Amino acid sequence: MNNIIQEPYFTDKDIDQRWKEVAVISREELEDGLSKACLLNLKRLLETTMDIEVQELAGARRWEHNSGRRNWRNGTYSRSLWTAFGWINSLNVPRVRNGGTDLKIIKRYERRSSKINKLILEMFLQGVSTRKVKEVLKPLYQEEMISATTVSHISKELDIEVEKFHRKTISDNYEYIFLDGIYLKARSPIKSMKRCILVAYGIKEDGTRELIDFRLARNGESQIAWECFLTSLYNRGLKGENLVLVVMDGNRGSYNAVDLIWPNVKKQRCWAHKLRNVSNKLPKKLQKPCINEARNIYNAANKHEAIKAYKKWEKVWGPIAPKAVECLEKDLEDLLYFYECPKVLWKKLRTTNLIERVFREVRRRTRPMSCFTNTQSVERIIFAVFNRQNNIWRKPFKKITQNSEKSQKHIGQF
Repeated sequence: MNNIIQEPYFTDKDIDQRWKEVAVISREELEDGLSKACLLNLKRLLETTMDIEVQELAGARRWEHNSGRRNWRNGTYSRSLWTAFGWINSLNVPRVRNGGTDLKIIKRYERRSSKINKLILEMFLQGVSTRKVKEVLKPLYQEEMISATTVSHISKELDIEVEKFHRKTISDNYEYIFLDGIYLKARSPIKSMKRCILVAYGIKEDGTRELIDFRLARNGESQIAWECFLTSLYNRGLKGENLVLVVMDGNRGSYNAVDLIWPNVKKQRCWAHKLRNVSNKLPKKLQKPCINEARNIYNAANKHEAIKAYKKWEKVWGPIAPKAVECLEKDLEDLLYFYECPKVLWKKLRTTNLIERVFREVRRRTRPMSCFTNTQSVERIIFAVFNRQNNIWRKPFKKITQNSEKSQKHIGQF
């Protein structure tokens, strides 16, 4: 009788029994075994590839006597390499007698594969600090294979990307631009000092948000600093032909610079900054009631009602706190320009809160760093935060119109 060999099969009834017949090993043991096998085979592959490269350099196979050979082997030396699969120890790298061995598969003095460097850079761009990168990588590779200094050194590769970011062409399809500055500490040749970073944040016609650019300013938020920054944006394509509104705080330097670069664009003053200024003109016991009543101005149903709300507020507080009323009155026109924009945008355009939220992320990233070693490290961190935000905001919102119900839903995500 012929023996019939049945093919193995699995059903719900016998699956438990089948598993009992399999040798039980833990998941950790399985992963560890696979990792070691991958590393061993990767080591063999690298050594074989390098051996072939040296064979081509020499013009002859190992032990072959060939009158046409161009070089001679000169043994090997041992080195280590950090790969995506783990750390390879005692990697045998061949040498040649005449000249250095510049291999394609492994660059000279390279201690990490390009994938590892890309992984570290991506972690840095995603917000992981240089000191915490090694803590994140340790569970994956079971060793502290990298230091904060090395991560900082790798992050210097971003300098090229930072330079590209500062030089890229800017499209002239922004409807709203927010301008503000943030201060961070960085070392100078003799002491640490606060450095001002000027920032431009834009909303395009299709609803796409973008951090357009930033600049470290030597003169703080002076008019000269803002003029240099905005002139750079203008020369790179941001002519302002589609600009409806520029939102800014009460800094006179930025106000005058916008007047010079985009003279026909209306300038919206930030209500949050203005009410802070008004509060400083009041005794402490009057600050809360006065500011609460002033908020009725920007919460009005339209511009006409806002002016009526101001007159009512001025009538009450004029005799009590004339300096506070004068502080608001002198900039009232610039404070009400947001009413001329679509209603769904009023809440977003009356303050610089949109750009302040980005600054909160910058402060979160820089809080562990009491002081930057130099201005280049400041630029890298700012670029990393901005690049991450721009990637998050890459998907544009639908066109925002005054009568669009969907717009009201989307605008809440700004």
